Amino acid sequence: MLIRRQWHNGGVADQTGLVEQEESKERLQEKRRRFEELAMPAVNALYRQAMKLTNNPDDAQDLVQDTFERGFKAFDRFEIGSNFEAWMTTIERNAFFNQYQKAKRRPQRANDSTGEYDDWDIYSASAHSSEGLKSAEQEYLENFAPKEIMAALQKLSPERRKVFIDAAIDGKSYNQVAEEEGIKIGTVMSRLNRARAQLKGELAVYARERGYGKHNHGNHAHDNAQDADKEAQVEARDYSHAADSNNSPTANPKAMGGDTVNGEE
Repeated sequence: MLIRRQWHNGGVADQTGLVEQEESKERLQEKRRRFEELAMPAVNALYRQAMKLTNNPDDAQDLVQDTFERGFKAFDRFEIGSNFEAWMTTIERNAFFNQYQKAKRRPQRANDSTGEYDDWDIYSASAHSSEGLKSAEQEYLENFAPKEIMAALQKLSPERRKVFIDAAIDGKSYNQVAEEEGIKIGTVMSRLNRARAQLKGELAVYARERGYGKHNHGNHAHDNAQDADKEAQVEARDYSHAADSNNSPTANPKAMGGDTVNGEE
């Protein structure tokens, strides 16, 4: 009866739609089967990391569940043959940082009181992808315990923290972050650079206080700490010079494709 009614109502198209739905359902089931086959052996590793991040069994279970959901949605992008457990632990770590950022979000000001400004030379940045930056930042952050990273992130302004998590940890492009936040690409670049310099400075203090260069972390974190100090000083000096130039009566930002901004939008 159902089939007959479908035929009377242009049933060929309707029946084709039903077949496509069945095929789509089968593909989804097969995708879920393949995902679970790879994911289940990684559960213990995910839970251990979740406990280190949250220090709470209930929150850890929620984080693992969230990681499974995110991993399944992104499964089509997983490269078969690569390390699935490492891929999932990265997703879990990013999920935790994003949840932390959302929990700490506060109403944002129209302009950041730190006096940050839009970069003028932003044309090439419009097509920027943060994958390389994401990998470099994650490699650096892995030298530190989650609580140290959280403490350092908390010292950033909400504006800088949001951009850093989106671009450096979650791997979003400058253009995507700019669109989501309703700011200019130059503002994204400015906030990200300042966040990186401030974070590395904060983590350098942790490295020195805990003697990472002498114990379990070897010399890598210690060297990073020294590099962070130098980079923070250089970036602070560069931004100071740029700010002086921006305030110069001879500066003409519009001629260089930018706007005169004394602070962030």
